Amino acid sequence: MTLRISDVGSGPTTSLKLDGRLTAEEVPELLRVCVGLTGPVVLDLSDLQFADREGVSALRQLRARGAELAGASPYLCLLLNGR
Repeated sequence: MTLRISDVGSGPTTSLKLDGRLTAEEVPELLRVCVGLTGPVVLDLSDLQFADREGVSALRQLRARGAELAGASPYLCLLLNGR
């Protein structure tokens, strides 16, 4: 399974749901989608099944740019907050 990025929000905040696997192959598309967004962004990670090193790095980048990461599994939280 690859990554599906769905726009699930309406209003002033853009909410994107990530479903599947975030690997190096999908990172450019995720960054392309997010770079064009204005205003607050929430990434719903509740259905993200896997993220490789490049995927975790991309999520960290987006978080550093102000995106809120919501619904991450405990394991993914460790990866995102670890070194």
